[in-house]
Amino acid sequence: MEWWLAALGILLRVLNFVIRPLLKFVGGSRRKTPFPEILNEMLEIPAVDLAERIRNKELRSEDIVRAYIDRIREVNPLINAVVEERFSAAIDEARKADEMIANMQTIWLIKTYPLLGVPFTVKESCGLKGALFTGGSLPRAGIKASCDGEAVALLRAAGCIPLLVSNTPEYCLSWESYNHITGRTLNPYDNRRTAGGSSGGEGALIGSGASLFGVGSDVAGSIRMPALFNGIFGHKPTADVISIKGHFPMASDPKFSQLLTVGPMCRYAKDLPALVHIMAGSRAYKLRLDETVYTKDIKIFYMEDFGFDLRMIPVDEEIKIALFRAVQYFKDHGLQTERAEFDNINNSLQMSVCTLQSLEDIPDLFENRENPKEKVNLIMELGRTMIGRSQFTLAGVVFNILNATKYMFTPEQQEQYLQMAENLKKQITETLGTDGVLFLPTFPTAAPRHYESFGLITGVTYSMLFNALGLPGTHVPLGFNRAGLPIGIQVVTAPYQDRLGLCIARELEAAFGGWKAPK
Repeated sequence: MEWWLAALGILLRVLNFVIRPLLKFVGGSRRKTPFPEILNEMLEIPAVDLAERIRNKELRSEDIVRAYIDRIREVNPLINAVVEERFSAAIDEARKADEMIANMQTIWLIKTYPLLGVPFTVKESCGLKGALFTGGSLPRAGIKASCDGEAVALLRAAGCIPLLVSNTPEYCLSWESYNHITGRTLNPYDNRRTAGGSSGGEGALIGSGASLFGVGSDVAGSIRMPALFNGIFGHKPTADVISIKGHFPMASDPKFSQLLTVGPMCRYAKDLPALVHIMAGSRAYKLRLDETVYTKDIKIFYMEDFGFDLRMIPVDEEIKIALFRAVQYFKDHGLQTERAEFDNINNSLQMSVCTLQSLEDIPDLFENRENPKEKVNLIMELGRTMIGRSQFTLAGVVFNILNATKYMFTPEQQEQYLQMAENLKKQITETLGTDGVLFLPTFPTAAPRHYESFGLITGVTYSMLFNALGLPGTHVPLGFNRAGLPIGIQVVTAPYQDRLGLCIARELEAAFGGWKAPK
């Protein structure tokens, strides 16, 4: 164990212990009025069912789009998740969808436009043609996407209608969705708490019932953690199955596509297979999503944590209990369950960090300054952020400082941990095989208070490890803790076995209720 990494982890835990009582006095007071109730039943229909009802002329796309626009306008003042909307264009597209349905055969529509007329939302970093594409960074203010990101384009080609782009942290470099352009996104279940990041805008909109599903991206838990904090489903697919083309920020290193993935976030588990299939495009065959999966044949492996480690924040007991209840549910239904043990899992933090730092071209936060060739003094820039004099966010600057620690790993150490990661991936893949899933926490706690994420940063290891390994993971909501905050678990499978995790997500949704609207 590198002494500096151990010291940093312990320091962050001590810092979090000290500042946590103080956070009760910052970040605003709790909203006293109830969160607006969902009154329009069209807002509670899964995407695949909605598409069918539109095709059958039971519902009109225009009415559905207008209902979601009304809901967005109702809740966005409470969550601040919208970066830029395109409501007028969406209504026009919905009218065209209704006209097409009136004049085309249903069978042709199913094959050509499987989700025709269904609205969705897009994380700003994923690229929506004509919409803001700033990465939440002031030097990029006003920049618009010249084309759709590939996953977004595939959804639009399937008939989906984008409503808006949603908030992210600067350069997607935080687990709190805050930047100097749009501001801070709030959690719909408790406005004093984070909606997560970097897909926090999507998480808050979907969790509040203002979006049915959205496009997110995940380089270190950035789909799964907002899914946890906002009580929804989020799927990080097997690496390099869904294209990351059109994403910002981007790196030229080919290994980047093994870390960064684009994937769906939604309220209903039954939508996940269709969304993954559409977003994967020509690569969808790799996942064999059309194959029938029998739940009774799936083996359940589980880990309630990565073991005792002073650097790591402990997993909340309520999350452990939720995990054990999920395991017991399948055990009671005759499935094989087994506690998993993997070599060197206690070195997950080092493996994750070394994998990220092995990239040759990590996106540069400072590349869009007036004089990008000028050398940046990171410590001075950190000081400027602390007094509000920097055009960059604290999280962005801190990430660049942490990235500079790559030189604190010797080449031999880095090679050691990269090889360790490769061995761990092989061991997990062989253990899970083609019929096994792994239950474990997505993050050790429910949604933290605003400003608390720095002290909890080591908890990201539970999600980031599977970016480093390129394995698919699905966050599944499993109810609420005593504070009324959503909790849940992550379901991981071997590469290209995503369909197993998606199947288990539907079973858990049926057993534990899935998404429930804020009250």
